[in-house]
Amino acid sequence: MILSLHDIRAQYVPELSLLRFQWNRLAPALARFETSLLAIAQLVEQHTVSAILLDLHGLPTLGLDEQFWLAANWLPRVSVPAVEQVAVVLPAGSLYNQMVVESLLRACRHFVHYEVQFFGETAEALDWLLHHQPVAQQTVEQAWQLALAARS
Repeated sequence: MILSLHDIRAQYVPELSLLRFQWNRLAPALARFETSLLAIAQLVEQHTVSAILLDLHGLPTLGLDEQFWLAANWLPRVSVPAVEQVAVVLPAGSLYNQMVVESLLRACRHFVHYEVQFFGETAEALDWLLHHQPVAQQTVEQAWQLALAARS
């Protein structure tokens, strides 16, 4: 299931307990940053999500206000017991946002109980999250790409 949650495009696959999300490139600003991420938090809280793919492609640079809000409000909400793995996909040359993510994880380590891995490509991240299930990975990726093509 592909969802448009304000400035975020998300994919929820209940049979895999997988949530994938990425900043919508059509919205290059942070105007609805909190609203968008609160929709993601609500999805995590209301459904069984054990694996999350956070793709940072398209994410604008996060300022101090956004970083503080993430640490104080958002990360505690999405750190539910069901979450076991988080794969963060970093675009090439996004050193600043990588440092932001790493510092948030350090600052919130007392309630971040899940394993976090960084990847350069979504295929690698999906492979890790789906425990090397190529058919499931292909199905998830095809649904994502079809939604992208339909949007164009």
